[in-house]
Amino acid sequence: MNLDANQCWDIMQRRDSSYDGVFFVGVRTTGIYCRPSCSARPLRKNVDFFQDSATARASGLRPCLRCHPDDILPETALVHAVCAYIDSQQQPPTLAAIAEAVTYSSFYVNRIFKKQTGITPRQYAAARQQERLSGLLRSDSSSITTAILDAGYASVGNAYYAQPFGMSLRDVRRGGAGLHIDYALIETTYGLLCVAQTTRGICKVFFVSKLSDATTQLDAAFPKATCEHRPEALTDVLEAVQSLTNDHVAHTEIRLDIRVTAFQMRVYEALRRIPIGSTRTYQNVADEIGQPRSTRAVAQACAQNPLAVIIPCHRVVHRDATRDGYRWGVARKQALLAAERIHMQEATE
Repeated sequence: MNLDANQCWDIMQRRDSSYDGVFFVGVRTTGIYCRPSCSARPLRKNVDFFQDSATARASGLRPCLRCHPDDILPETALVHAVCAYIDSQQQPPTLAAIAEAVTYSSFYVNRIFKKQTGITPRQYAAARQQERLSGLLRSDSSSITTAILDAGYASVGNAYYAQPFGMSLRDVRRGGAGLHIDYALIETTYGLLCVAQTTRGICKVFFVSKLSDATTQLDAAFPKATCEHRPEALTDVLEAVQSLTNDHVAHTEIRLDIRVTAFQMRVYEALRRIPIGSTRTYQNVADEIGQPRSTRAVAQACAQNPLAVIIPCHRVVHRDATRDGYRWGVARKQALLAAERIHMQEATE
């Protein structure tokens, strides 16, 4: 455990479930040990912290009946430990350093982390570094170069080219100043779809009712970028998106240029693994990314999806169908799901 007692106490005060399994909280006055996210509120003087549940039990404590700390799966605990270690480092650590910190082999750490989250520890570390940089840039308290170096990048060039989804840093602070975006509309079975791209890939896909709606939404997302309606510049991309939307043919070669948080990246990767014709609940997705208590955050990530259909948030449903929602209309979501089911049935006949 690479956390001191003060850090553990702060995490416990926040009830941060991402550290469940990374360490355990022992309460001497009640004789129990808990997850960091437990709702119990003991005094600081009565609390000890343990690296694992076995150590807590050896000290004479029993598991809390409220948060059930022993129910954390070993693989989930490993993922949380890896995330916690990465979060504690100023620069993205090597896989070897991560493995040493969590006392497993590099191969095992990489395999379990990818299995549980859909991304590698290296991708997670890069995304977390970008989050730090985004926060520094938004604060306007330092120059871009200073922010990049303070975020742990070795150089300005590394910051621009080490991003998992590619969106230029200019959109963070300057609303896309200096960025050129081409966009076009395509007719689909489900209505007009606006597709926008930078020189590095697709940055926005959303349903609209008319061309002026597309202009309004792009101006809101990138107020200082130059947005130009140029269908001829997107011919191949439009064909790929249209076949994905109408014919449900996946195109893994589509390049993306979006800026998202590490958590959103994990959610979106999980959504892209949902097979055509299938659905998952928000809880299913939260479980898959190793954060079972983050269903609301998963729902929020779906609501903020910048790429309709390409990132198939329509395949995520509420367990209570009457409360189901979709950023671009519930009727459109139902139509997409129905068409995908029919497509898969026909493909297997």
